[in-house]
Amino acid sequence: MEFHNVSAASPLPSLSPSTLLPSLPPSSSAFTTALGAPAHCLPTPSPKVSVFLASVLGVEFVLGLVGNSLAFFIFCVHTRPWTSNTVFLVSLVIADFLLIINLPLRVDYYFHHEIWRFGVTACKLNLFMLSSNRTGSVVFLTAIAFNRYLKVGRPHHALSRVSARAAARVAGGLWVGILLLNGHLLLTAHPSQSCLSYRLGKASSALLRWHQALYVLEFFLPLAIILFAIVSIGLTIRRRGLGEQAGPRRAVRMLAAVVAVYVVCFLPSVIFGMASLVAFRLNACRALDICTQLFHGSLAFTYLNSVLDPVLYCFSSPSFLRQGQALLGLRQSPASEESSYEPRTWLQASRRAEAAGKLQAEASLE
Repeated sequence: MEFHNVSAASPLPSLSPSTLLPSLPPSSSAFTTALGAPAHCLPTPSPKVSVFLASVLGVEFVLGLVGNSLAFFIFCVHTRPWTSNTVFLVSLVIADFLLIINLPLRVDYYFHHEIWRFGVTACKLNLFMLSSNRTGSVVFLTAIAFNRYLKVGRPHHALSRVSARAAARVAGGLWVGILLLNGHLLLTAHPSQSCLSYRLGKASSALLRWHQALYVLEFFLPLAIILFAIVSIGLTIRRRGLGEQAGPRRAVRMLAAVVAVYVVCFLPSVIFGMASLVAFRLNACRALDICTQLFHGSLAFTYLNSVLDPVLYCFSSPSFLRQGQALLGLRQSPASEESSYEPRTWLQASRRAEAAGKLQAEASLE
């Protein structure tokens, strides 16, 4: 969901300049019909926001490409055997690649101040893949959170013991749903030089209303499921006294990281997008300019999810963190690990021997 901020796109294309009231300059963002009824104002362009997005998205492209390529290599080459959690993590990597391969086109678009230079078909594919990335990210983040909830909160449930093959079939079904939900973007017409999935001031259509509803629903519904999972796991850990076990603690840390990534990446654009719609409906021109500029700027946070997801994998899988450190040359050598481990082993053995000696002494006194 993106907001078109070109003030020349009037919601009343049939009006000529002569129909404007003499007291209202043609450059004004508020238009008046011949009958004197005010029409909706439109947001004005912001070159500063375009420069900001072109710069930030370029950095996110590089970091996301490096991080997700490393993650994909670790999952496909060094992770054996795959579990249901691994399947959902790999699906999240694939969703991130949908965004990464399209970011250079968005950088070019904002670098040229929202002028699309690659044709209508490329625009439709670009918007379709960007929207599919967003939907795929929230869907598989939710799947990861719900899977952890089942492992900790419902360990004896049949769903908590599904195989990697069954999880792959579930992921495949989710991908079909993701692509179908965003297929309307392949049918939407766009102006020749604009490539935005939502344009204020255009006549409302069923596809546009669906895009608005999906944009809001795909944030709040998965967020409710993720929060339910983390609260349920916390209550389960407290009720069963599992706070000292590594597995439940790791599940809580992973879900906390999921919530953090989810809120940081997706909440700003949802808030400012909804605020822009309200300002447009109320014909509040100044508020509309501010909200749409904030919305465009918040897209940098939305696209940040491809950079933060590899960090999330470190919380989800200790083996992923070890493999990543080894590939980047950050892990200790085996010799140093052995040298750091041997004193602890010797100390533990000496303490056990000392305890055994005390027990034998007490037994002899009895």
